[in-house]
Amino acid sequence: MSHFVPGGGTGSRAGAGASLQRRLVLPLLLGAAVLWAVTLTASFWHARHEINELFDTQQIRLARQVYSTLPDSRTDPLPQWTPSPDGAQGQGDAELADLSIAVWDRAGRLFVADRKGALLPRSVARTGFADLELRGDEWRVYYLSGRDGQWEVAVGQRMHERKELIFDLVSSQLSLWILALPVLLVAILGLVRHALRPLHALAQEVEKRNPEELEPLPERMPRELRPLVQAMNRLFGRVGAAIEHERQMTTDAAHELRTPIAALQAQLEVAQMAQSAQARKQALSKLNAGIERLGGLVGQLLALARIEALPALRHAGAVRWDRVMEQVLSDCLPQADRRQAEIDCGWPPAGTAALALTGDEDLLAVMLRNLVDNAVRYGEPGVQVKVVFGTDAITVEDNGPGVRAEHLGRLGDRFYRPPGQGESGSGLGLSIVRRIAELHGLEARFENRAQGGFRATLRRR
Repeated sequence: MSHFVPGGGTGSRAGAGASLQRRLVLPLLLGAAVLWAVTLTASFWHARHEINELFDTQQIRLARQVYSTLPDSRTDPLPQWTPSPDGAQGQGDAELADLSIAVWDRAGRLFVADRKGALLPRSVARTGFADLELRGDEWRVYYLSGRDGQWEVAVGQRMHERKELIFDLVSSQLSLWILALPVLLVAILGLVRHALRPLHALAQEVEKRNPEELEPLPERMPRELRPLVQAMNRLFGRVGAAIEHERQMTTDAAHELRTPIAALQAQLEVAQMAQSAQARKQALSKLNAGIERLGGLVGQLLALARIEALPALRHAGAVRWDRVMEQVLSDCLPQADRRQAEIDCGWPPAGTAALALTGDEDLLAVMLRNLVDNAVRYGEPGVQVKVVFGTDAITVEDNGPGVRAEHLGRLGDRFYRPPGQGESGSGLGLSIVRRIAELHGLEARFENRAQGGFRATLRRR
């Protein structure tokens, strides 16, 4: 018996299918990688937005501050403002070379600029940002023009500074994710193993059981495993019922076969000890009749075993009751002729269909044949048997002696025959009728008629 092994395959064919653990771990790792990529991308765009917003704000403020220090006219004294040279002392970690300022007057003459500011182009009557490429470097420039157009201020910043800061922020998060990935993998594997431990315990519980040990499994399991455990318990119940049914069937069959076999042995001894040809002929005749009864019993046993083993109909289609009844009459007429019985059929009015049913016509013929054969066999000579097909039920009735009331409840039990029967039989015919009816969703009911006789009714359940 195959069982689940955490971390491996299932069953004896290794690799025939992915293990449940692998099916859980791989999607989790893939999901973690996708989440990592999405988070990294989102972090990059968020950092880029925030840093650009920060530096853009600084450029705007610096441009406004410079503009506020400019004189109102060319005759006003110039402010004492001189940009610090590159590499000035006391600037800390600031890169002044990445920031440039330029001021133009109304005529477009460069009024003031730092070392890199002279590279900035002028943008007449424009206020706002512009992305430029100057001598192979990317720059972001903010232009500020007054309403009177007297001055135009440009504050430019090289994009290298921004990109470097964005890269530093994102790479710091990326390094943390890379360092955490092995820990995440180990954690996922541990959690999956722990979550699958009840399934492994369940597999071991089933593995160590004997074939005849069909007690229900304990249902104190995680919620996800309870449907599986409940289904297995129901299966154990059905298997147990089937085994008990087969055991009872075997016991009953052995008991029923013991008597006819003993009778055959006795009749064989009588035939062997017969002194005259006439006595031997009578003994052999009885022996032949016993063999026929035994053959009928074995046939009924095989038919019942085959029918009860069917979990459902294998060949189902729309039933044509005329064809079914034709087969029943063909099988029962020889016995009816010997008993001088009459078999009639009753059909619904023209334009009305008999009981609509989907099923196996061969099995339904066996069901009706058993009912008609019982009516002919156990009725008095000349009995009248009538099969009536209605729109919602089928009845098989006769005008025979019927069955005593105390025996009606046991009709259909295996090997049960009401006492006082003169005809031979196995007591399995009505059991077969009930089983075939169940397979077709019908209910078989047996009762005595008020005006005398016996009636079997087949109706939808």
